[in-house]
Amino acid sequence: MNGELAVIEKQHADFIAAEYLAKGCQVLRQVPLDFLPGFCADMVVKDGYEIKVVEVKTRPSLAANPGLQEFERIINSRPGWRFVLQLVGEPERLDAVEKAPSLDEVGILDRLSQAETALDAGLNEAAFLLAWTAAEATVRMMVKAEGIAVERATNPAYTLGMAVAHGAIDRSDYRHLFKIMEYRNAIAHGFDVRDFTGELVAELTAKVRSLLREYHEWIECAGVVECPT
Repeated sequence: MNGELAVIEKQHADFIAAEYLAKGCQVLRQVPLDFLPGFCADMVVKDGYEIKVVEVKTRPSLAANPGLQEFERIINSRPGWRFVLQLVGEPERLDAVEKAPSLDEVGILDRLSQAETALDAGLNEAAFLLAWTAAEATVRMMVKAEGIAVERATNPAYTLGMAVAHGAIDRSDYRHLFKIMEYRNAIAHGFDVRDFTGELVAELTAKVRSLLREYHEWIECAGVVECPT
């Protein structure tokens, strides 16, 4: 498998395992199943009376494992067992405007200002998309500070995954932004989101400003010999 995709899958598996553990589940990794010779599950999760076999795959990896569908059928046929497939976003790249740089902090603050102006004018969805561009640029900036290159990545799920995997943002910020990203996806692709309100725009702009403060604290901390705790 492509080395980068293998790393992405492992990072997502680490995150998913941590989420299950936080819920009090028992989690085992890389588990051979005696009733499926030759198959090693990415993850086996005991959740109450249910046992979940969790596979974390990118699309190329899924295509390279055509037997998974049959494994799913066998696993789901066992009482108390369930097969769960977690598809992982891949690092899509820009096809055009290759010389366009990611927004810097000045550009991010300008986008937030534009979003707030649009929100005051009642243009809630336009304001939200402007605020989201500021959010993505901020997360890319934070990931870059960790020495990870995501400059040309255009899949926000991939960028957020890299950010939480490398500690640029914490898990609560990841969950928050991932939930907000669902609205971004719907609005950007022309769906009518009936429960969308301007409050979400204000929430997103506040989150971006909070991340910028965290970024500055990290930079200041990195600039001294020992960061006080």
